[in-house]
Amino acid sequence: MDDGVALRQRFGERARSMLAELGLTPTDLATRSELPAKRVEHILDGRWVRITLRDMALIASVLGTPLFSLMGPVETTIIAEAFEIAE
Repeated sequence: MDDGVALRQRFGERARSMLAELGLTPTDLATRSELPAKRVEHILDGRWVRITLRDMALIASVLGTPLFSLMGPVETTIIAEAFEIAE
């Protein structure tokens, strides 16, 4: 399977799963992200060939999750730690 296809499918599956967890519908997502409903449906189904980073970022924002959690190749938890830069 092409990497782009796998990414689109993974993104769509994870976004759809989060929608269900949040009790939202694809129509809710379309309204809140201001994306056309048909486009959102295609993205969630992994069929949208030209999904943009902007589209993915909007969807992640509406779902309240970091973009990488919808795109990453494996189900992992990434812990962000604060750090200090010393000069």
